[in-house]
Amino acid sequence: MSNPLTRHAGFRLGPIVLGTLVRHYFDRLTKKNGKVLTQLMQDELLYDEAFNIVKRFLELSTYHSVEQLQAFANNRTPSPPSVRVVRLLIPISCCDEAAAYLIEALGGEDHAKRIVGGTKWWQVRGIAGIDAEWITTKKDWQQDKKRRAQSKKDGTTCPSAPPTNDATASPQTSSPEANSTYHSDMDELRCILYAHGGGYFFGSVDQERYSIQRHARKINGRVLAVNYRLAPQYPFPCALQDILAAFLYLIRPPPGAAHQPVNPAHIVVMGDSAGGNLILALLQVLRDTKLPMPAGGVLISPWCDFTHSFPSVHTNTDTDIIPPYGLSLQKPSPLWPPPSDEVTRIARSKLRKRIRQLILLNADGGKAEDCVSPVDSSRRSMTESIASLDEHDEDKPSGMPVDVGTTAPLPSVDEGGSQTIRLHTKSGEILTIDSQIHLYTPNSLLEHPLVSPALSYLGGLPPLIVIAGDKEVLRDEIIYCAHKAVEPSQFPVNDAARKIYPPLVGIESRHQPTPVHLQVYDDAPHVLPVYFGFTTPGKFCYRAIANFIKHVTGMTTSIQPSSPDSVLSTSQPGLLTSEYEERVEDASNLQFLNAMSANDGASPSPDPTRSPMRPSGMRPSRVGFFRVKSSQASPSGLSTSVGKLKSGKRVSLPETRSTSQASQPGVHYAGEASVYCNQAGQSWKEGIIRERVSTRGEIRPLEPKEQLDAFSVPSSMIGVLSERTLRRYMDGRALFDNRFRKDMAATEKLRRRNTDLAKKEFSKVILHLREPRDGKDKVKASTLDPSNGSWGWAWALDEDEKPPPSSIASRRDTDEALRLARTADQAFLQNDVRLSGNNLWTTFMNLISSGPETNRSHFVSETGTR
Repeated sequence: MSNPLTRHAGFRLGPIVLGTLVRHYFDRLTKKNGKVLTQLMQDELLYDEAFNIVKRFLELSTYHSVEQLQAFANNRTPSPPSVRVVRLLIPISCCDEAAAYLIEALGGEDHAKRIVGGTKWWQVRGIAGIDAEWITTKKDWQQDKKRRAQSKKDGTTCPSAPPTNDATASPQTSSPEANSTYHSDMDELRCILYAHGGGYFFGSVDQERYSIQRHARKINGRVLAVNYRLAPQYPFPCALQDILAAFLYLIRPPPGAAHQPVNPAHIVVMGDSAGGNLILALLQVLRDTKLPMPAGGVLISPWCDFTHSFPSVHTNTDTDIIPPYGLSLQKPSPLWPPPSDEVTRIARSKLRKRIRQLILLNADGGKAEDCVSPVDSSRRSMTESIASLDEHDEDKPSGMPVDVGTTAPLPSVDEGGSQTIRLHTKSGEILTIDSQIHLYTPNSLLEHPLVSPALSYLGGLPPLIVIAGDKEVLRDEIIYCAHKAVEPSQFPVNDAARKIYPPLVGIESRHQPTPVHLQVYDDAPHVLPVYFGFTTPGKFCYRAIANFIKHVTGMTTSIQPSSPDSVLSTSQPGLLTSEYEERVEDASNLQFLNAMSANDGASPSPDPTRSPMRPSGMRPSRVGFFRVKSSQASPSGLSTSVGKLKSGKRVSLPETRSTSQASQPGVHYAGEASVYCNQAGQSWKEGIIRERVSTRGEIRPLEPKEQLDAFSVPSSMIGVLSERTLRRYMDGRALFDNRFRKDMAATEKLRRRNTDLAKKEFSKVILHLREPRDGKDKVKASTLDPSNGSWGWAWALDEDEKPPPSSIASRRDTDEALRLARTADQAFLQNDVRLSGNNLWTTFMNLISSGPETNRSHFVSETGTR
C-alpha cells in the first residue's frame, strides 16, 4: 500500500505541471496573485516546473504526520548501472567511541547531564549500528585499479591497500539485497562523508541519491553517506553522535571493516541544509576534542540559526521552497507534538522504578527527579524575559529590511525542562508559547553553539566552501557565518554561549581564522544542487564544489596562472608558500594534513581553461580572487599581512586591493580551476573568496558587507526570538490546530490508552531482561551493563538522565514507542519499494541531467545490485 503522502502529491502533480507551463509562457513577465518571478524562472522552464513541484510538495507534506513524511523519504530509490553502492552498518564500537568524544566536547559528564539531559539516553538506537552506504562510480574505481596495476608493472611506487576477501567484507553487508561488496581498489579514491538534509526529522540517503552519486562522479571518488537518526524520536545530540561515529569509522576502521584507514587529508565532509548544520557541529567537535581535521568542508545552504534572527527568513518566503510557516508544524500524530512535560515526568518515574526493581536496585534511593517546580520556573522565566526585553529595546535596529518587533530570550536549561517563551510587545500584548518549537531540540537549546553555529566561534576549522541561494530564507545566516569563520575577531562570542558550551572559553587564543570560499547564486532557492542540479547555475555549482574538493585533497596539479590582463581580481589571497605541505599542528590542537597541491595521480587533472556551458564567442579565461575590503597592498600586489600557518599563531586577514584597481577584460565562470591560483602560481591558503554567481554561471564580486542584509542585525538580536518570528509560528499553529482538531483529540485518546496498557506491555520486556539475570542467555548478560550507554535501558537507572519529551528513549515502555522507533529506522529495515516519490524524482533527475557516459534509458531495481 502506497504512502498517503505519495498519493496526495501524485494527485496534485498534474495540475501543478500544467498550471506552471501556462503561467511560464503567458504570465512570466508580470506579478500575478502575489507570486514573485525570478530571472531563473523566466529563463528555464524546467526550473520553473521543478520549483513549483518541490515547493508545493513541501507545503502538502505539512498536512501529513511526521511518520508519513519519514516513510516517504525512506523509500528505496534505484541507482543507474554505472554506480556501485555498498550498504553497511557502522558498528556500535564506533558509536561508543564517538559518545566518549562527544561527552568531552559537551563539557564532561556533569555538564552534559545539565545541558542535554544526560549521557546515555541519546545513545539509544533501534538498530545495532548506523545505516550507511558507500557510493562510487564503477568507472572510477576500475580506472584506479588499472592505474595502480600499471604502476606496479612499471616498478613505480603507488600506494595500495591489501586485498579484501569476501569474509572480511561480509559483515558490512547485513542486508540481503546488498550483495555488492567493498573492493580494496576503492581505498585509493578520495572520500566524501555526506550528511543529508531534511530539517533533522525527514530525509535519507535515498532521497538525495542522485545528488550524492553525482558528487562522487565529479571528483572521481567515493562517498560514505550516512542515515543518521532522525528527530523527534532522536533529538540533539543523537545525529551528531552518528556523524562523528562515521568519521571515526573512516579514519579508525574497527576490526572486520572492509576499507583501510582513510587519511584525514583525503576526506571532505559535506552536508546540505540540516546536514550542513550537522557538518558545522561535527567540525567544532573535532576541533574541540583535538581529533584530526578533514581536508575541507562543503556546506550547501547550511541551517545556521535555529532562532531565525536574520531578515531573509521573512523576506524570501515567496522565492524559496521552504513552507511559509517553516519546518515546525505537521499534522498531529503520536510522534509529534510530543507529550506534555507532566506526562513525560510521570512516565519516566514509573519506568525508572520498574527497571530498578527488575535488576535488584533500591528504587527508593537517589535524588528526586524534578527538584524545580514548573510554576516557579515559569514565573522566573517571565521575570527574566521582561528584564531582557528592556535591554533589547534600547538598541532597536533601524537598518533591517523588515521590522521584527521586540524580542524574547529562550528558556534557561536550568528551568527544569520548561519550554515556555514569553514576549512583551510594545503595545503591551503578551505572546506566550509553551510547546517545543523545533523537532530537533527543546527550546532551551536553540542557542547552543552545536545547534546554532551562528552563535559559536567558527575559527580553527579546515577550508570551507559555502553555497547560498540569493532567494532562500537562510541566505543571511549563511553569509553571516561564512564571514564569522574567516573574521572571528569581528564577531565575538557571547558569554551565554561560553557557559553552555565550555570549549569556547578562551578559544580565541587557540585557533586562527578559517579559510572560506563563499558563493551566492542569483535567484537560487534552498539547496540548489540537491533539487535543481539540472539548471545552469546548478551545474556550475557542482563544478565549483568538485574543484574545491580536488584542490583541498591534493588531486589537482599546479595550475599556471593567467596573464595579468586576463585575471579578474579585486584582491590577492592568502598564499601557500614552499612550506605549505607541512602539517599544521600545535600542542593543544591537531589540525588537518595539508595536501593542497600534492598530486598523487588519483585523478586526471582538469583543464583549467575549459569552461563548459560558456556562451559561444567568449574566450576562455581564469577567475581571480574576490576578497573583503582591507587597507593597503604591497608594491608587488601581494598581501603584506600574510602569516604562515606553520607557526601555529593567529594570523591577520590578508590585505587587498580596491575594486577600482581591478581590470575586467573577460567573463569568468564558477568552477574554473584557476580560482585557487594567483598570478605568481601560488595557491589559496587563507582569507575569504567572495563570489556572486549569475544564472548563467558568471561570477562577480559579492557586495561589501555594509550592503548586505546579513550584517544589519545587531549582535544583541542574534540568538533571541523576535516578535515577527513568534507571530508567524503562532499564526501557523492556530491554523493547524483548527484544521486538525479532530486528529489531535484522537492522538490524545490514543496516548491515554497506551498509558493504561503500559504495565501489560512492559511485562514482555521484563521477560527479555530477566533472561540474562537467570543465566539463560550469556550473550545478553554481557550487554546488561548499566554503565554502558549503548544498552537501551541504561539511562533509566541514572537519576540525572532526563530525555526530552519527544525522545524515543523516555517512551520505550509502550508499544507505540517501539513502533515509532521502527518508523525512524526503516531506512535500514524495510524492503525495496519499486514505485515511490523518491524513485520517480531520481529517474527524472537522471534523465535530464546525466552525462553522456550514463545509460539514460536503463534503470534497474536496487535488489541484488546494492
